[in-house]
Amino acid sequence: MCGKESSLVVSEICYEFPGFGSVYLLSAVCRNCGFKHTDVMEVNPHQDPLRITVVVEGPDDVNHLVVRSSYATIKMPELGVTITPGPYAQGVISTIEGFLHRAKEIVEFLASNELDEEQMMKCSETLDKLTAAIEGRLKFTFIIEDPSGLSTVVPKCGSATKIIREPLRVEG
Repeated sequence: MCGKESSLVVSEICYEFPGFGSVYLLSAVCRNCGFKHTDVMEVNPHQDPLRITVVVEGPDDVNHLVVRSSYATIKMPELGVTITPGPYAQGVISTIEGFLHRAKEIVEFLASNELDEEQMMKCSETLDKLTAAIEGRLKFTFIIEDPSGLSTVVPKCGSATKIIREPLRVEG
């Protein structure tokens, strides 16, 4: 980003997820300006657009591992949360709980700005729902819509949670 030569450090690793397959992890960091970029790619990608739905019913369900490609949208409709990829979106490996905490950080940031009473009330309601979801007190749906088909959810070992994988209709 800063244009300085030989300051970008790129790291690559191939990691095997049991029951899923190999994932290629890429990380780039500029030692000069601090620019960072990460991406996650499945080594043998599905290639077909994919929707993955997980019904989160209890505290253990938030521990499922999520591999989200830089093309994927995350939706949690009952919580009023949608995370859409922007032009510089990065692939992420996290858990459902990790996405809940990230959403909570963003809503807390928004609430720290000057908002009108209605917007502040909406932020407060969303924060309450996110907290309840993190603590396992609120049932919700976690959805990944990935036009690249590169995302997945790896269930926590021993979990009986139903993970639905289905084709995603891409309009356009």
